[in-house]
Amino acid sequence: MGRMGQMRRSLICAVLSLWLGIAVAADGPVKLCFEDSSVYPWITGDAKGLALLELALVERELNQKFEYIRLPWRRCLLEVQTGRLHAAIAASFNGERASWGSYPQNQDGSLNRELRLHTDSFHVFRRIDSPVRWLNTRFENLGGQPVGVQLGYSVGRNIEELGYPIKTARSAEDLMRMLELGALQVVVLQHFEAQRLLKIKPELNTVAVEDGPPVKVADQYLLFNSQFYAGNELLVKSIWSAIERARKSKRYQDEEALMLGTDSRVK
Repeated sequence: MGRMGQMRRSLICAVLSLWLGIAVAADGPVKLCFEDSSVYPWITGDAKGLALLELALVERELNQKFEYIRLPWRRCLLEVQTGRLHAAIAASFNGERASWGSYPQNQDGSLNRELRLHTDSFHVFRRIDSPVRWLNTRFENLGGQPVGVQLGYSVGRNIEELGYPIKTARSAEDLMRMLELGALQVVVLQHFEAQRLLKIKPELNTVAVEDGPPVKVADQYLLFNSQFYAGNELLVKSIWSAIERARKSKRYQDEEALMLGTDSRVK
C-alpha cells in the first residue's frame, strides 16, 4: 500500500473510531473494579499501573467515562458477577467466570487474545531448603502440604484440578511472608510482581527460589458482566477494540518499556 493509501486508511479508521465512540458511549460511567493489592506492573496503586493507563487511553479515544473501584479481588469478581459493577480489570479466563461473564471472542467462539489487556505468567516459588519440586506439571515431595495462592486467582483452581490443596492469602506479599516464615513450603505468584518483591526485599533471595517452568501463562482481559454485555454489545465491543489499539500505542509501549525494561516486555 502506498503512502497515500496508508494515510487514507488511517483517516478512515480515525473517523470510524470517533463515530463509534459517539454512537455507543454510555450515558453514565462504566463501572470497573480492580485488585486492591499490587500486581506489578499492571496495577500499582489507585489509578496507577499499565492496565489503568490502557483504560485511560480508551476513555480518551471513545469519549467514555469509566468509574474505577478498588476492591479485594474476590469481592471485585463477585460484584461483577451480581451485576452491581460492570466489569473486572485484568481477569484471566476460566470456565466458572465464563458462566456469568463475557470475554472478547472470535467468530468461532475462541478467545480473541488480540483484545487482551496484557499477558502474565504464574510461577512456583519454594523455600530453598524445601524438597518440594515442580516438574512436568506436577509437584514432587509435596505430600499433603498446601500450595499458597492469592485469593480468587484462577490459578488456584488450576492447582486444585491437579489434585493439590491450596492455602489462600490476599496478596503476593502475604504469600512471600508465609514462605519466609515457613508457614508454606511453596507458593504460586505472578512473575513480575514476584520479581518486584525480590528486588525491594533482597534478603528473600536467601529463602525463596523460583522453581521449574510456569504453572500457567495467562492473557488478562476486561471481563464484563454478561447481562451488561447483552444490553450494551456495541459499547463493550468498542471498548475491547480500543484496548488493542491502546496496548499497541507508542504511549503505552514507551511506559511498558520503562517499567519492565526492553528485554522483559510482554507482547
